[in-house]
Amino acid sequence: MSATPHGGSIQAVEFALEILEYVARCQTSVGVSEMARAFDTTKSRIHRHLQTLVSAGYLIRNEDTERYSISARLMALGQAVSESFELATAARDVARELRDLTGHAVALSQPEQDGNRILLIVPSRSNIEIHVKPGSLLAFNSSAQGKISLAFGDSLLLPRVLSEPMEMRTPFTITDPERLRLEVEAARRQRWAVGPNESMIGLNALAAPIFDALGNYIGAIALTDSVQYIPETPTTDQVRHLQTAAAKISANLGYRAGK
Repeated sequence: MSATPHGGSIQAVEFALEILEYVARCQTSVGVSEMARAFDTTKSRIHRHLQTLVSAGYLIRNEDTERYSISARLMALGQAVSESFELATAARDVARELRDLTGHAVALSQPEQDGNRILLIVPSRSNIEIHVKPGSLLAFNSSAQGKISLAFGDSLLLPRVLSEPMEMRTPFTITDPERLRLEVEAARRQRWAVGPNESMIGLNALAAPIFDALGNYIGAIALTDSVQYIPETPTTDQVRHLQTAAAKISANLGYRAGK
């Protein structure tokens, strides 16, 4: 692709985002003429970008007034970003404290449709590190964090996962529905889960749930390290330190146990 079209496509995306931000800031429906004046450009140029944003589902057009406003999809996206930011902010200091206390890397994740997305990693102080990268998606059946989501998340999630084919990432990945169900039940009872060698050979994670102000499951915090340092059966201290950290983050989010 030549430089000119590439530059033009980038400018088009930037302008579409500027229009989207403008409509969102107005907090009411906006007309094409008003936007053309605001951006000092033609109505036809504004209209082309509006069509793209409507097609993508980020704006809606009122057929009677021919005015545009933000869509429920955009509001849901903003809410999801806000929740992720809030969770990471509430957890960051606690995660560092947990890393300093245990020496292990600490991971914060949030459930999505197909697994747990890593939002934050606090690296261990070891010279040799084994952990997943921020942004990675951990499958429900092959991670401690995924099992926590199955145990404490949406009640419809576990039946769906058990009914679908499960990807085998390593020879130790759980792909048998009955075995996964039993591990999820155990995670629900003990309020922690592990996933030794299940997503990566040599890696284990010990995860616990985090709850929001309404008592809803919102994410998981996990210690991650070599299976040499976080065994299949974690130590009492590892479990205690992790659950204490999870409780602190939940409290930061407004959760009150027993209420």
